[in-house]
Amino acid sequence: MTFAEFEATLAERGWLAIELPDPSPVFAARDALLARLRATSLPELARLDDYHTLVTDEERHVAMLHDLATYYWDRQLGRAIIEGNVELFRRLVGVDLHVQQRPYLRAVRPGHTKDAAPLHRDTYYGASPYEVSVLVPFTDVDAAGAMRVISGSHLASDREYPFEQRQSDDVAIRSPKHQLGFPYAPKLLDPALMEKAEPVPLVVGQALIFGLSLVHGGGINTGHRTRFSSDIRVANSLAPVQWSRGVNESYFVPLCSGVITESARRYLAANDTPPS
Repeated sequence: MTFAEFEATLAERGWLAIELPDPSPVFAARDALLARLRATSLPELARLDDYHTLVTDEERHVAMLHDLATYYWDRQLGRAIIEGNVELFRRLVGVDLHVQQRPYLRAVRPGHTKDAAPLHRDTYYGASPYEVSVLVPFTDVDAAGAMRVISGSHLASDREYPFEQRQSDDVAIRSPKHQLGFPYAPKLLDPALMEKAEPVPLVVGQALIFGLSLVHGGGINTGHRTRFSSDIRVANSLAPVQWSRGVNESYFVPLCSGVITESARRYLAANDTPPS
């Protein structure tokens, strides 16, 4: 598939599954996460896929995932994935880019209803349609455990996808689970829409790229392995995007700039400096 075909697919469907040009940062992150789990609490864990066989308690799961996500954020493993493939994202999103400082780390165990989000639109939670989410798996994902999407929904009016808002019974504002990306007041779409949603199987080294107005969600993992993944937001630095939001004042941080943008910033900074 040519790059023009990538663009056409993303424009028409609202999502694109792609082989990353440089998958090595993904494999490095996967190995680092597994090593962290082995070193801290699960020395017997052979593969991330088998996490669910050792961790069944919900409270323990949230605590362990939050510790693992903090490790992932501190070492900027998500940023490294985008940096390693930055030319792809510069062509898709723009030359000047911001990246999510604390990308969401997911561990969706088979049969656990609270591990994955139901169908939703991220634009209902303050995200911008100018952003893209880059879902990167750290375990191979078959159709039974994959993210599901409704093709073409990214262009539809919100009126076509009304939601019902509820208060979560297990997510408090700024709690560890909230920091992991679970909403404290979820805006739920009609569950019947799942019939229109298609799974997107992926293997390690691939990514699912989609706009934030796309209707998507994981639903229940009906497979036989834990789905470890990260969804990393990327946005054009010059787009009308809210850079601080939610539980993190620095939700986005600069990633790269074109020469004209950088020159403009230096010029504006120079003029903001009072004369001596």
